[in-house]
Amino acid sequence: MPARYAFSFVPENGTPLADLGREWLGRDVYSSETQDQPIVLGLVPQRLAELTKWCRLDGMHSLLKPPFQLNPATNIKGLVETAHIMARNLEAVEIPQLEINVIGKFIALTPTIPSRRIVELASQCVRVFDGYRLPLMLDLNTRYIREKLTVYQNLMLKHWGYPFVMEEFQFFIPLTDRIEDDTEREILTKALAQLCKPAIAHPVSIKALTLIGQESRKDPLRVIETIPFGRL
Repeated sequence: MPARYAFSFVPENGTPLADLGREWLGRDVYSSETQDQPIVLGLVPQRLAELTKWCRLDGMHSLLKPPFQLNPATNIKGLVETAHIMARNLEAVEIPQLEINVIGKFIALTPTIPSRRIVELASQCVRVFDGYRLPLMLDLNTRYIREKLTVYQNLMLKHWGYPFVMEEFQFFIPLTDRIEDDTEREILTKALAQLCKPAIAHPVSIKALTLIGQESRKDPLRVIETIPFGRL
């Protein structure tokens, strides 16, 4: 089984947003099939692959419950059963429109208007599934030290194993990795402005929890199960 798990919003197959992810990242998160990424004027193809390396491995998705290793006192069956129980009592969360944004140094899709309901959904996921998470080891903190976390973010990291949860949560769908060069970031932002038009012209509905997993950070994330909201 995968060494890490997470719960995410993954665009439903056949939707413009899923099509965008497949075309831009060159990988289908459901089937793991790959294809060539688009040509971007001003960048050689290899450079686009380098600037989307981790996004391509992750596929098109937005985290609700950050990645975690499974607590050995639990099992995947229990995790899935808990997700089904939780999902039965959830209602769809609507995002009227997405837009392209630069967050820090990477490009992502974000809601045009912040949604409290999405924050509440993500916070609930963090709380409900925390018992299945292997507690964070101290040596894993080192990569966050460089990010200069706030006092509150450090508290979230120690308590929930990830700093950007609860009030610090932000819904976004990454489209690139960190891009240090301003010119490259501008080139990709312009290219995405055209490519994303069909996808961001439609409202987006979060109506399922999707369990995703990977064998290691270097392996592709794959969809394990999509669990619809509400009672069937």
